[in-house]
Amino acid sequence: MDFIPYKANEYLENVYYQIPKELFINPYYKDLNSDSKLLYTLLLDRLSISMKNNWVDEEGNIFLIFSRKEAQEKLNLSDKTVTKAFRQLSNVKLIYEKRQGFRKNNIIYVGKINHISNVNIINRKNYDSRNEKNTNKETENLRLNNNKYNKTNYSNIPLRKNSYSNYEQRVYEPEQLNKLYCNVIEN
Repeated sequence: MDFIPYKANEYLENVYYQIPKELFINPYYKDLNSDSKLLYTLLLDRLSISMKNNWVDEEGNIFLIFSRKEAQEKLNLSDKTVTKAFRQLSNVKLIYEKRQGFRKNNIIYVGKINHISNVNIINRKNYDSRNEKNTNKETENLRLNNNKYNKTNYSNIPLRKNSYSNYEQRVYEPEQLNKLYCNVIEN
């Protein structure tokens, strides 16, 4: 099979599963493994089929039927791993299974994610964004200005009043500015 890259007009031609971001950042779901997160994603996707089939109980809750065997085939996992994924989802209240009887597939209710407030979510770690309050001096200590990769020395540059002291600016001499712009022709 040959490698075929995407062209500029073809990148939206696929259908995608949507994995809720909260499964990765919410501490309540930290014990879920990737198999459980993918299984939950498949179950969320199957809700649309259940709606088309009008699989709604007397209380108005949408349910679906998704066998362990089908999950094994879709995720390419063993029976033991799929069972563990279902158990993990059940433990964190993301699914509820109702038994149908001997040799019948369970009815599965997909639960909503327990969201945490946006204040507590940290999407990326940054040296300047920390949970605790810190001073500008502490922030400056996190930055390595003069290391073996960056030979610039900013310690002699005076800081202006009302400037952001934790952000460094380069100061160029007028003769150095001409060399920065590629369209300037030297005489």
